[in-house]
Amino acid sequence: MNLLTTLLAGAGLLICIFLAIHMSLSPRRRQQLDAHLRDAGRRMTQFWRGRRFKKSAANEAEAAIRRAQGSAAKPEGEWDGNVYRPKRFGEDKPRKPH
Repeated sequence: MNLLTTLLAGAGLLICIFLAIHMSLSPRRRQQLDAHLRDAGRRMTQFWRGRRFKKSAANEAEAAIRRAQGSAAKPEGEWDGNVYRPKRFGEDKPRKPH
């Protein structure tokens, strides 16, 4: 419990020092500092959000690959490079010319 109170007191002291310095700056410097902090916060948010979306996209891709590899109803056919030709292509209906 003593460590927690010490950490909270130290954090409060740092916040007070930062606010005192912030108030002592000229308005122009204060605007520059605020803009810099806003940009830093935006970059941090984008970084964490990007990591989360990359993980989610990778998980979805892995799940799709597993589903495609494990599908039980695979039609019979042959592959010619990246072209798949089913063995029963066009046998379902007779072709009628005009």
